[in-house]
Amino acid sequence: MYNKIYTEWNMPLRLKTGSDRCLFGYVKPLKPEMKIKEFEAYQAVYCGLCKQMGRLYGPLSRATLSYDITFLSLVALSLREEGGRFQQQRCAAHPLKKKLCACSCDDLSFGAHIAVLMVYYKLKDNIADSGPLGRIKYTLLLPPVAHARKKTLRVLPQVDSMIAEQMAQQSRFEQEGVRSVDKACDPTARALGLIFEELSRDEREKRILYQVGYMTGKFVYLADALDDLPDDSRTGSYNPYLAKFGCPHPSEEQLREIDSYAAEMINITVAQLAAAYELLELKRFKPILDNIIYLGFKHTYRLIVDKREKHNDRSVSNLRN
Repeated sequence: MYNKIYTEWNMPLRLKTGSDRCLFGYVKPLKPEMKIKEFEAYQAVYCGLCKQMGRLYGPLSRATLSYDITFLSLVALSLREEGGRFQQQRCAAHPLKKKLCACSCDDLSFGAHIAVLMVYYKLKDNIADSGPLGRIKYTLLLPPVAHARKKTLRVLPQVDSMIAEQMAQQSRFEQEGVRSVDKACDPTARALGLIFEELSRDEREKRILYQVGYMTGKFVYLADALDDLPDDSRTGSYNPYLAKFGCPHPSEEQLREIDSYAAEMINITVAQLAAAYELLELKRFKPILDNIIYLGFKHTYRLIVDKREKHNDRSVSNLRN
């Protein structure tokens, strides 16, 4: 499987998905390749998470839900033969028609707690890294999220401490401008690995889940850095690719080198993720998780590359005009 992913990574994958861009997370399925029942089950977990966040943290918390947290909850649910029932329910977004929705359960609650913690530390990071206007904006958003985090601390204090430690290390690395991309990825990857580890009490399964989470976190960091490359080059913000190549404002040739290196790094990361994923004994949702692992990650990468190409084409056109 490792070699299959590695050799097929650069093959074209150009399925249209409407306006489905990388707006709500990088870890998501390739919808056109899903069966209807699979998509409905995936959407039911997403909707169930949305409802659970509303129950635990209020309606505004639902805006923080991401595809990445849905992936976490799907993995959690896939490890159990029982639990995680589904039923037709109404919601604020679809008040006139009932939709299939995952019922409240511990796995959805865990996903909701993690979503709050990740948003809290993301806001803290944005406040530290943004300019004056950005700091004001993110500071105004912080109080309600900080209030929600206080609730989470009563349930998962050890997870919060672990995330805080890794995010502090991430900030130190970025302030130091580390040139090793692997080193720059490590705190984010480690944080997600430790979160996934919490999904099981079996020692063997915990080790596998840690690797799945670690490689997922590494992919998210690498993909996000590639996605942010044009903005980071313009603003002078830290970017691991720019730091590695020592070019804060890369030329076209340097950009090609960076893109080639990023593709290889992301390719290897997804292959290592798939190798760990194959060791999990899944009880449910395997076709959905297969889609995310073997198609979704690749499609996310292609969306980022396509967006970069369109951005470059517009820049060239503007220069000519």
